[in-house]
Amino acid sequence: MTYAVRALEEETGLLLFDRTGYRAALTDAGRALLPRARRLISDAEDFHRQAQGFATGVEAGLTIAAEPFVPLQRLGHALERLHATHGAVRVRIVLETRARALALMNEGQVQLAILVHGAPHGTEFEAAHWTDHELVAVAAPTHPLAKAVAPIAVDDLRPHLQLVWTPLSAALDSVDAGVHGTDRWYVTELHAKRELLCAGVGWGSLPDHLAQPDIAAGRLALLELESWEGGDRMPRYSTEIVRRKTAIVGPAGRLLYDALRLSA
Repeated sequence: MTYAVRALEEETGLLLFDRTGYRAALTDAGRALLPRARRLISDAEDFHRQAQGFATGVEAGLTIAAEPFVPLQRLGHALERLHATHGAVRVRIVLETRARALALMNEGQVQLAILVHGAPHGTEFEAAHWTDHELVAVAAPTHPLAKAVAPIAVDDLRPHLQLVWTPLSAALDSVDAGVHGTDRWYVTELHAKRELLCAGVGWGSLPDHLAQPDIAAGRLALLELESWEGGDRMPRYSTEIVRRKTAIVGPAGRLLYDALRLSA
């Protein structure tokens, strides 16, 4: 270390330590450069850790695909564990439809996907159950439906503007599902729909995990409906962790998969 400091002093022409006393002390120049020196040392240590990780097979990056109805907060908890162990791994999260996510995995561009359980995804994939949810009907507390006597009949929903989520890729002439309002607006982004509902624009359905914080905070009111598309309850759905069977999975991918399974 002493040699390195002296070499740095010779290279810069600066005296970094005053050695006239019993113990060497930083000079003004040394104190000024100390924060930068610490950053350089920290960067060098990070470089060596990342290089060692790559040498042992740790992936440089992971891309995770998720459908809009997936609870991203739960995903975040698993990603925290990944970052704590493999902080150098770059993570990319893309929100995609089920079909697009599976296509990206087939192409090797996505290593892991969290999808709403639905149609079979083919023998080249394996899936594990993750979470269970239900849709809830909500509106701002100031909305007329929030003050209506429960349970609210379907006919009482029709006169009120309904916000409907629809993916951008959906055909313009596709059949509406879960639409009861005669007057309806379409939103392609689920979180944008939630913001509009909180602002008092119409009523609509949201995944329970997305609506619950706003209900608890009084920004949204839960609507108790008499029926939904002929059923006596709101739709329920499950999510699943999907990966390609033949994909080569490194330590970071295995850790993330295990963390997700533990959080199920």
